Amino acid sequence: MARFKSHMLLVKSMSLLLLIAGGVHLISPEVFLPAMPPYLPFHLPLIYFTGILELMAAVGLVIKKYRRVTGFSLVAYFIAILPAHFHIAIHSVSLFGITDPVVLWGRLVFQSVLIYGAYRIANYE
Repeated sequence: MARFKSHMLLVKSMSLLLLIAGGVHLISPEVFLPAMPPYLPFHLPLIYFTGILELMAAVGLVIKKYRRVTGFSLVAYFIAILPAHFHIAIHSVSLFGITDPVVLWGRLVFQSVLIYGAYRIANYE
């Protein structure tokens, strides 16, 4: 029972995080423009697209039927957006007014936590 409760806490927490992040991507996409590596085309459409993906994932996590595939999809998604996080840290890009290198590099560590969390959700039995 305790394992199930901790699993559901992880599911709900990640879903809430994705709901907020996805909403911010759609409501204030300009916030994310500095984070876009210059080698990627179509910055604004990519920001909107990732926002929509995050909202879809937030819903997919709370629907048990889709939770496993959503978890594995999130593992791939979180890995796919790592270059943007490296770009932010390497170039000291101010994001949400944050410029502290420890925090900017810490986002990469947090990405690994998200990857692991998504993997745990996908593999819950």
